[in-house]
Order: sequence, then C-alpha cells, then structure tokens
Amino acid sequence: MNATLFLFLRASLPLFALTLALASPPKLAQADVTNWETSEGGRMRVVSKPADATGRIYAVLQIELKPGWITYWREPGEAGIPPKIKLDPSSGATLTSLAFPVPKLIKNDEISDIGYDTPVSLPFTLQSQPGSDEDKARLTAFIGVCLNICIPFEANFDIRKDHGKAATEEETQAVETANLTLPEPANDDFRVQSFHITPDKTLLGVELRLPEDAPKETEIFVAGPSGYAYFEPQNMVRDKRKLSFYMNIKGLPKSYNPKGQRWTILVKSGEKVMEAPLDFPQ
Repeated sequence: MNATLFLFLRASLPLFALTLALASPPKLAQADVTNWETSEGGRMRVVSKPADATGRIYAVLQIELKPGWITYWREPGEAGIPPKIKLDPSSGATLTSLAFPVPKLIKNDEISDIGYDTPVSLPFTLQSQPGSDEDKARLTAFIGVCLNICIPFEANFDIRKDHGKAATEEETQAVETANLTLPEPANDDFRVQSFHITPDKTLLGVELRLPEDAPKETEIFVAGPSGYAYFEPQNMVRDKRKLSFYMNIKGLPKSYNPKGQRWTILVKSGEKVMEAPLDFPQ
C-alpha cells in the first residue's frame, strides 16, 4: 500500500504537511552505530557489526516510538506502511534478509493493525558483492508511524563495512538482543502440516500441528501478497495437537495467481510463537 493512500485511509493531513513530509530530503548519518533520525512519532537508527569473512553484515534497524504511536509488521493489517530497507546500487552490497519480531494486534476504534506500540528492532542482513571496494553500505529505511495521524518516516544511513574488524560490545548486543525477539521457525513440534486456497480464492485453509500442552487460545496472522494481511481465522477445529481453520481472504484481485507465490504465517500458542512460509506450488 503506498504512503499517500495510507494517509487518506487513516486521517487527512493538510496539503502543506503532506508535501513537507514526503518532499523533505532525509538526513544522512555515518557510523556503525548511526545517529538517531527523528520524526514526529519517534526516531530510528542502524546498528551493524563489521562484515565477516564472507562479506556478510548483520545489523538492526532500531525504532523508538513516542507514547501512543505505533509502527507495523511485514504486512500492517487494515491500513499502514510495512517497513522497507533499500540499498543504494553504489554500495556494493545487497539486502539478503529482513526479519520481524513477534507483533501484536492493535485495535484503534474500527481499525485493526498488526505491529508494535513499544520500541522494536528489526534484524537485517547485507551481503557485500564480490570485488566491491566500496567501504560503506548506503541504505534507506522507510517506515510508517501512526497516532491520530499517520506519517511516512524515511531516513538514509551509511554504515561502514569494516572488513576484518572485531564487533564492539554494543554492536554484538544489539544484534543478539534483536534476534531473541523473533518467532521461532517451524519444527517437528510446531509447524504447518498443510494449506490450500479454495478454487474461488475466498478462503485459505490451513492445518497446524501445535506444541505439546498448547493452550486453547491461538492467535494467527497471515501475510499474503503485498498489501494484504489476515488475522481473523474461522471454522477452527481442534483435535488434540491438530488445529484446522479457514482464513477469509476475500478481496484478492480476481487475476491474482497464487502459484509459485510465498505467503507467511505466524502462530502464537501460549508462550511459543512460530513463523513459517506458505510456498504455493507451481
């Protein structure tokens, strides 16, 4: 969902404010722990470890929100802007992964969002390209922050690759702490056993294997194609550790073809949270 549509969905901003928010050039910060860049709803920065022997750089986008403000999961729900990180082509590096901590369902009047209302760190990984002698990776982070109004928040950061150098305690701790907030991957104890979309493309059917001693309550988020998120399962049937349900996915374009596409499902069962891809066969 683009930023302009998002603004009109949540609240109207005066034209001059919208123009200023979108047109003002973002500031540039340089360091392995960058300066904080600020907006009306909060601030963000990047903390990164030096490139390892393979050229891989582990980093986190740290987001601190002002009281009452929220930001969003990989797909935001009924309205919002999912976080994005984009690498400048001159950086000699590519973005290979962007991970999301366990989100929550945030209800505001008649709108339900999937996201975060407390400080959050998004782990991401860069890969230096072979033969590149560029000593910095230049990236743009773009998120949405929302209170009564919603504002796109963009900032540019330069991070040193520092090949061969040792990580500082602050860099290491930031990356390790962020990774601890991630959902666990699927395993034999907690996984998706099967899934399908009905021929009329209105329902996603899923069968889960839940952890041992799983409580009755289960919370489920599904990130579909870009701009679509689902969180209201129906027809839930529980048989010991097996849970079957359907998710209403009405609203997909009639031309949408799920073959070969990847969706994501996140399941909360008590203290355990599992996230897995839904890879539709060709």
